[in-house]
Amino acid sequence: MIYSRWMPDKGGYEYFETPERYAMGDDLPSPSLFGESPIGIASVSCGRRIPAGARFVGTGPFAKGVVAPLDRTGLSGDGVMAGIPAWAKVLGAAAALGSALFFWRRAG
Repeated sequence: MIYSRWMPDKGGYEYFETPERYAMGDDLPSPSLFGESPIGIASVSCGRRIPAGARFVGTGPFAKGVVAPLDRTGLSGDGVMAGIPAWAKVLGAAAALGSALFFWRRAG
């Protein structure tokens, strides 16, 4: 069986293959979902978990087979700032604020 997992940082899907097989038209077991809210479950949390031992077989632009929930590992939210130490970010923010105040006072 093929499982597809969306790659939000790159776009497209990762494909994984398992030896399990289901006949066409057979119902798959109901997945257990978590993260439920009063209005439902986020679409990135829905799907069937990729079984342990699944083999990575490639990537592509479209989902194939069974869709798996989004894998959030590697999504730090920092983007291009991910490799910069915290002290350098604070120093850069202070320098930007100081420059803005300097030019604001000079203009006014």
